[in-house]
Amino acid sequence: MKDKKVLRAQIIARRDALAPAERARHARNLAEALANLPQYTSARSVLATMSIGSEWDTRPFLDRAHAEGKTVVLPRIAGPAPKRLRLHAVPDLGRDLKPGIWDIPEPDPERCPEVELAAVDFAWVPALAANRSGYRLGYGAGYFDKLLAGRGSRPCCVVALPAEFVLEDLPHESHDIPVDLVITSA
Repeated sequence: MKDKKVLRAQIIARRDALAPAERARHARNLAEALANLPQYTSARSVLATMSIGSEWDTRPFLDRAHAEGKTVVLPRIAGPAPKRLRLHAVPDLGRDLKPGIWDIPEPDPERCPEVELAAVDFAWVPALAANRSGYRLGYGAGYFDKLLAGRGSRPCCVVALPAEFVLEDLPHESHDIPVDLVITSA
């Protein structure tokens, strides 16, 4: 089993090496696959992250959710230490975001009401890679594992990745929290 730090670097390099058009195609296919899930269709509120760099673009998914009348929920990293994710309903993705840590667009807490995880129906949980059991490899800070720890049956948590980023051999530890479903695009 590979060390998480080594695997993380390999996965990021593989994703970075994809042509922008290929990444955009994957992002469109992932957004479509998510939107076709019955758990998404019945959701009134949807959680995702704003993508940066070579990550799969989440904006089309978020714009679709907003256009369908769903409440869009985004996380922001809040302190003091230990820092953790706080969730906010974002009425307007064009006006209600500001740069956060690592320049990730985050909800402006002055404009966006805070919500609890239990109030969210559907979550596209970020991952660099995942396995079929729902364990995911993130960037290593553990923010989403801490957020998801102790959750009940809500929200339905999904990882969506191109098929080549779903791995057989993915290390995980006792503090890693699996998601409910892993879906892929070709």
